[in-house]
Amino acid sequence: MRQLSAIVLALFSVIIISACTPSMPESYQPLPKSVTLTPFSLYDQNAQAVTQDSLKGHWSLVFFGYTYCPDVCPTTLAEINRAAKHINKDDLQVVLVSVDPARDTAKQLKGYIEYFNPKFQAWSGEVSELEGLARQLHIFFQKSGEGESYLMDHSSQVVLVNPKGEYQGYFTAPLNPDEMANYINSL
Repeated sequence: MRQLSAIVLALFSVIIISACTPSMPESYQPLPKSVTLTPFSLYDQNAQAVTQDSLKGHWSLVFFGYTYCPDVCPTTLAEINRAAKHINKDDLQVVLVSVDPARDTAKQLKGYIEYFNPKFQAWSGEVSELEGLARQLHIFFQKSGEGESYLMDHSSQVVLVNPKGEYQGYFTAPLNPDEMANYINSL
């Protein structure tokens, strides 16, 4: 009888704990183990240097795109902005990493990112540095087309980096800003 009572109590505890824990959004894919990022060197929208250390000390949402993107980038940044308004972490950092350094100067990045949220950051740099960071975060990008009106094909996931500066997982489209905010608030 005691053993049955202990089992019932254990099951009840599991049910209560799982009911109080926010569920992981369908769009979130956690990594089996967080990945430490290797060094990189980029610049931000203020032409200031940023490195892997810039991702330490806060939760970061990192999205790769570019300012001339006709659809995915503005939509994703608008959804991230909606989520950010409901995230109760003062230390949340949102970063657009531009994969188009030829056109995305610091000045171009500043005007673009501030349209979505003046607290957001925009980074870019040498193509080799961008490729190295993208590879670590499982991001694909490549130039498509010729001339001045080329496009940049790129992955659309939003990467979650923990306060240790480690790649922890990613959100895939379609993003649900409410679920995203609830999940990040639970961390």
